[in-house]
Amino acid sequence: MSKNAPGWGFPCSHNVRFWTRLTMAGLALAQPAPVFAKPIQAAQDRPAQADCAAVRDVDLSRLQRQMDRERRTRERQGDEVGPLSLAPEDIARGMVDVVQIADWASRRPSAEASVVIRARMGPGGGHATDHKSVVWREPDGSWWFWRQTLGGPPAPPGPPPPRDAVRGSPEWLAWESTQPPADRSMDDRNYPPVEGRLAPAQSQQMEAAWADPCRPWDPAFWPLEIPLKRRIDGSNRRLCAQDSSAIYAEITEPGHAPRVVGGACSNDGPTYRMIQIATYASSGEADGR
Repeated sequence: MSKNAPGWGFPCSHNVRFWTRLTMAGLALAQPAPVFAKPIQAAQDRPAQADCAAVRDVDLSRLQRQMDRERRTRERQGDEVGPLSLAPEDIARGMVDVVQIADWASRRPSAEASVVIRARMGPGGGHATDHKSVVWREPDGSWWFWRQTLGGPPAPPGPPPPRDAVRGSPEWLAWESTQPPADRSMDDRNYPPVEGRLAPAQSQQMEAAWADPCRPWDPAFWPLEIPLKRRIDGSNRRLCAQDSSAIYAEITEPGHAPRVVGGACSNDGPTYRMIQIATYASSGEADGR
């Protein structure tokens, strides 16, 4: 498998203050017209809306009109409102563009990968950590991941060189082999990425969400207030649940342009489940961060 497969390397920078502002802007932002997370080919390719729990009660027509109005308002305001004039897809793109698999990683998506998800949950929501991950499915059905969490306590330093060891001696070379290569960035030294095969439980959850026939119904970005088709608990609107920092992601599938999705609204739609699993990707072993 080529480590230089096109499309997965991006310039990497880390500026917590800047991305925190973008994330907070995303929390307050009125969202645009929904861009569905998976292209809808024909009505028969998906179940009825009533059969999809995440959108069953959502008035998607009102949601479309609401987001169109908010988009027009944002376009009229232009730069007058500063960062809040950014469209959610622009925020999402800025967030995920810095997510890259390290050049020295042992594995990266093949050109035939069924789906590739680049996800990021930046600082905010009471924490200063920055979660970046890439999860993908190979044609044989296996799921793999690369993940790095910046912030928090750094990795403990390695042991010092053996006392009285001569540079180049077997003792010195054995110690040197345990140290990070000299060309590793400080982030990679302090917060080493983890990678490998996705844990069996997460692989099953990801496979189920990816193959969920309801996924074409999912808006790419949910607004903070969701219009309902009927009154529930006395209201025809539902406030979006926000129990974590915003998660943004890019989903790439063969035959379709990469799509950015996400936001601060927790929901049970298959698209959100995919990017949430990607954010916390693990091998199921003691893989550290």
